[in-house]
Amino acid sequence: MNVPAIVFETHFGEYSIPNRWEQLTPELYLSVCKLLQQYATGQISYRQLHIAYICKALKLNPKKIKGDDANQNLYLLSEQIDFICKDMQHINNCFLAQLVPEISVNDQIYKAYKIQTGFDTLTCSLSAIQFIEAYELIGCQADKLPVMAAILYCPGTYTSEAAHRLAESFASLDSILLQAICLNFQAFANYLFTQTPFSILYMRKPKEHKPAISIGMAESLYNLSADGLGNVDVIEQMPVIKYLAILRKKLIESVTAMNEAGIDLVEISDKTGLSIKTIKQII
Repeated sequence: MNVPAIVFETHFGEYSIPNRWEQLTPELYLSVCKLLQQYATGQISYRQLHIAYICKALKLNPKKIKGDDANQNLYLLSEQIDFICKDMQHINNCFLAQLVPEISVNDQIYKAYKIQTGFDTLTCSLSAIQFIEAYELIGCQADKLPVMAAILYCPGTYTSEAAHRLAESFASLDSILLQAICLNFQAFANYLFTQTPFSILYMRKPKEHKPAISIGMAESLYNLSADGLGNVDVIEQMPVIKYLAILRKKLIESVTAMNEAGIDLVEISDKTGLSIKTIKQII
């Protein structure tokens, strides 16, 4: 894992530059998102992106940086920043933090969902249906981002209808802020499905570019109600981490039951979407 901060000393004192998403302040996170937008549209280069980040983090005015030594030091510092991008084409969008804790729309404050990681336990205030509906919008066109934001910042007990009504006013939000909300949620989802035991619920078919959950989350939600775990309203409002834990448990039980029934690994793989390697690990 990369170092959490780039620390260096000058004759003015010691300085520290955040080098992980989780270390960013909400203000610095939005600055990074703006720089990423400029990079994506060709306004700045890959190296300029990182140099500009250094300036933002240190609160430096780039126009006041003079001299070859100063610019060389800035360049060398920028080379050490390795949390923003995996490479020149891909953002490192896998982290566990809430970097847009609140937004203001028409003079009203809307609080974000919470992500807690204390005591080595992961919790999230999103409901199952809230997470599912937002997840389905990952990769959507820009005109759908107000809907995603409304889903994620909808106050009170979540309903789809309330979120869609709210989306009308969220359409006035700055495009960079909407992208920042989307990136933050996508990074959270990526973390869940790659860095936790819930990775078993995630798969990527070789010929598909968009990730999918091996068991359809929305369909599974209503199947849980049929299994007697509560009515649909209760299941929809279940905390997302609890919901995913149940899906994982049921998937493992399904694989185990099929194996005990003598079904071969290839057929189990076809039915579940899991790789044979993963199935062998389960059984």
